[in-house]
Amino acid sequence: MSRAGARHPDADDCAPSSSGAQCEDTLPQQLYATLNEYLQLEYKFQPRLCLPDESESGEVTIGARDGAAHVLRCLKVWFDLPADVLISAINLFDRFLTKMKVRPCHVPCITVSCMNVALDEYAELTKQPRKVSVEELVSVSQSACTWRDVARMSRVLADKLALNNARAITPLHWLRLVRALAAAHLPQESELVNLLEIAICDAGCANARMSELALVIVYHQLEKQLTECARVRDVSDELYYLYEFAAQLQAYCNMSDASLVRTRNTFRTVLSRYEARSAAPQRQRLVWRLSERTLKVLRPTDRLTSLLPTIEEQHLAADTTPSRNRSGSESSESEETSDWPRSPVLPVYCSN
Repeated sequence: MSRAGARHPDADDCAPSSSGAQCEDTLPQQLYATLNEYLQLEYKFQPRLCLPDESESGEVTIGARDGAAHVLRCLKVWFDLPADVLISAINLFDRFLTKMKVRPCHVPCITVSCMNVALDEYAELTKQPRKVSVEELVSVSQSACTWRDVARMSRVLADKLALNNARAITPLHWLRLVRALAAAHLPQESELVNLLEIAICDAGCANARMSELALVIVYHQLEKQLTECARVRDVSDELYYLYEFAAQLQAYCNMSDASLVRTRNTFRTVLSRYEARSAAPQRQRLVWRLSERTLKVLRPTDRLTSLLPTIEEQHLAADTTPSRNRSGSESSESEETSDWPRSPVLPVYCSN
């Protein structure tokens, strides 16, 4: 992929196009170095997944990849982790599947290992200790692997992806950069990050160019905000400025029209599918699955028996016991709680 537009605007020998020169006048000078660095490293950290819809020869499918991404997002919500950890973990997972052929039985261990590596990277970046241990990740994820397996797989990830050579550039870095560049109307970062999480958890957006995906998400939210503002005031000049700036940034980053439109359509499809699932009523019943040991703690049936004591027969000449009618009696099998075990001696409590 050509990187002609990724050079610094002060370079004399190869200046950008005319639209890129206009962009040079509008962008803050301190963001040029960051933009050029991201453009140089974007291709290196770009996933290129080629997964089948159905597994034919023991390959990881698109459904398995999306399932692993949702497990990572659940771990992020459960431990209240920052979005940097989640997006970095998903990027590691996709890059590892791009480079290595993985068996489906190893996907759970790789998923937890990606989260483990992302936690280490975030702790090293922020100079803060980790809040979640490997044992906690293994326990909550229920990945059927041990912490030693996760530690060993984490070393494999670091070796195969060469994590010690350069700092990884993720779609979140691009999202924050594009948001800073579009300084006219800044959407809330939390809203943009939420849209990014929805997008990258779907395999349809996994192969999208990170800069294009960030630009599409930022301008999707900007258009939404400006549409709401248009009801009370005129925003034609603001819309013109935003679209002109998007065209300049597109030319500066060498984004083709076809690729950008394809990324926008894919993102809108993923977002509409997500919103449709969120709007649908949840009809699934909550089912608790307990182990045998936990079940015995909740229902201590090991000390109870269903056998009644033997009643010895008495041979008396005359039975002085008055007869009693048992009209209206029902078998215990008809009771709603007939599946619960009974004690051999049932106490009877009278009101008087």
